Amino acid sequence: MKTSYTIALIALGTGLALPCHAHHSTAVNFDRDSIISVEGVIADYKFQNPHVQVLLDVMSENGDVEIWMVELSAKSQLVRSGWTGNEFEKGQVITIFGWEGYRERSAYLRRAILPDGTELQPPQILTERPRRPFRRE
Repeated sequence: MKTSYTIALIALGTGLALPCHAHHSTAVNFDRDSIISVEGVIADYKFQNPHVQVLLDVMSENGDVEIWMVELSAKSQLVRSGWTGNEFEKGQVITIFGWEGYRERSAYLRRAILPDGTELQPPQILTERPRRPFRRE
């Protein structure tokens, strides 16, 4: 009886763990000390969790089109700060400024300039806890 109970609990725990997704810090994938700018045509815009993505077709120096992946924070966080998912459209030419990715042709969006000159800036994410002063009581 104990064995079947244990097996049932393990199966239940495994089943509950399957829908979980890991989350990562931006510091793992992007260099906060290296700001780059890239101009390109929006090939795709994915307003989704865990991270919103913009795929850009960028013309390289030798005339080839390169696909750049531009990442933003989570959809839920952007929605809380007023984003609707209609900020970008496929086919728009935009210029992005952001942290350079450690992977080739990737960046983390800090701001974007739209064709009409409008500037979009996603909310800043606090990734480290502020330090509290030490108090003796």
